[in-house]
Amino acid sequence: MPTEIVESNAGAGQRGWKERKVVLAAAAGIVSVIAVYVAVNTRNTDGRDKSLLPYQILARDLPGADQQSFRDLRQALLTAESERGRTGRWPEPALLARRGIAPFAGAAEAPAYEWSRLQQGAIVNYFGRPRDPAQPAWLLEIQEPEPGMPPDPAPLSEEHHRLPDGTMVHTYVWTHRIGGQVPVGFVRQPQNSGWVEVFTAPPDPVFYNRR
Repeated sequence: MPTEIVESNAGAGQRGWKERKVVLAAAAGIVSVIAVYVAVNTRNTDGRDKSLLPYQILARDLPGADQQSFRDLRQALLTAESERGRTGRWPEPALLARRGIAPFAGAAEAPAYEWSRLQQGAIVNYFGRPRDPAQPAWLLEIQEPEPGMPPDPAPLSEEHHRLPDGTMVHTYVWTHRIGGQVPVGFVRQPQNSGWVEVFTAPPDPVFYNRR
């Protein structure tokens, strides 16, 4: 007489739970693999963040002295914006130097940089050319809105500042490694002439907009 094997509900339940555990473990493994892939691929093989364009770099990847120059320029911009709001003009570098604002202020007998304010239309350049040709040059670029342009919807950020009168400006910091070879003059498209754009953090690609 053939033997009939009857499986209890308890046994079926245990087997179902084991199967679910296997599925959950496999899913967790897939998620882990994806997380590792994303982490590895957010950087290029040279350590650069892949969200940056070839002419962009993060300040943390600069030499220590250059990191300080970047921070000084970002801080000096706030003073320049305040002056622009008060007088309607972007201040001359000499004014910022007299107020002791780094990096415009330096040793009177031997300042490290010669600063110029250059402007074409709605774009202002603060150009810092090193007296030591082996040092990098610096450029603070400020873009005001063209007349008649609609309000900029971008949120406030490192690149987007709102002036006291409500005007939204775009601000960018650039450096040129071979500073002594860079002629002083207005720079319309820095990325086309060897300049590197510096950020504290990668910019939001939705609102990053250079003219």
